Amino acid sequence: MSKDDAAWLNVAYMVFFAVVAYVCYRAFDTFGIQYGWVERYEWFSYLSVLLGLLAGAASTFALKGNRDRHDYFLAAIGELRKVTWPSWPDTKRMTAIVCVVVGIFAVIVSIFDLIWARALKMLLA
Repeated sequence: MSKDDAAWLNVAYMVFFAVVAYVCYRAFDTFGIQYGWVERYEWFSYLSVLLGLLAGAASTFALKGNRDRHDYFLAAIGELRKVTWPSWPDTKRMTAIVCVVVGIFAVIVSIFDLIWARALKMLLA
């Protein structure tokens, strides 16, 4: 693993912190709105921000603190560097193939659905 991999992992930890902090802030804020604490206590919005930041920091330190998990993430980043990603024309071509195949299967399932619906209608009538 290079220093660049460790730098990218630190960026991932910061993004994880931001996402968890925001989600927890929104959850605490929603909880406060449900119970009317936001209107009743003007300091509750600051408390929800603080609790969100604390939850984000605690979860990030818990995630980063485990050395085995940290080494696993570094190894995963190293393995992802070895992947040969498809080019943009290949990606467009494969996406078109998937869309055509999904369309064909949708038509087949629709035909079977119509057949079964008519068969049940004749059976029940």
